[in-house]
Amino acid sequence: LRLVVATVLMGAALVVQLRGPGPLPINPFFFLIGLTYAVSLGFLGSLPFVERWPWLTDVHFGIDTFIISAAVFLTGGVESLFTTLYMLPIVAASTVQFRRGGLQLAVLSAILFVGLVVAQYLYASGNLDLPFRSGLPADLPPVNVAQYTVGLNVFGFFAVAFLSGSLAERARRGEVRLERATEQIADIQAFNQYVLDNLVSGLATADAGNRLLTFNRSAML
Repeated sequence: LRLVVATVLMGAALVVQLRGPGPLPINPFFFLIGLTYAVSLGFLGSLPFVERWPWLTDVHFGIDTFIISAAVFLTGGVESLFTTLYMLPIVAASTVQFRRGGLQLAVLSAILFVGLVVAQYLYASGNLDLPFRSGLPADLPPVNVAQYTVGLNVFGFFAVAFLSGSLAERARRGEVRLERATEQIADIQAFNQYVLDNLVSGLATADAGNRLLTFNRSAML
């Protein structure tokens, strides 16, 4: 999924840039796409060690969030359309690590996005120097609009983390109950079969109206 998103979205951004030169820098996009592919290959190589070192899962999702932050920075910061990509690792973390993982990614995403927007406005005011300055919009929205945008996105991060984490927790509890029920049914079936195999006479079953339902003569024979 990471590779598909990186290829489609960042590749589309490159096509737009090549067809109509604008403020977006090309080289950082190439670097970001290459970094995404390299990270994905590294993640694939580390999968056999995840069970032994569970913290690798946190590292995987954390790196995803940093890569998304870089894409947001290169596409306009507070005005970027890529901010919705923060939802993908949050949902993935909720699926794998349940509510705890989703909330952790929501906190990290909020910190990175808020820090990015603050740095953007500090640069616009002349109090901070940033690399790849051509990727930033020349005119920033008013501060109150930026605050509303940041607040709305941060609320979305935590809402998605809470909802997806709750669904994952509910699915996990359902799987646990299903597994227990399956084990109980298997135990009952094994016990019934044990009883049938050790009967010295036949076995008949009847309903509440004393109507004969089954009759087993195998033990008698």
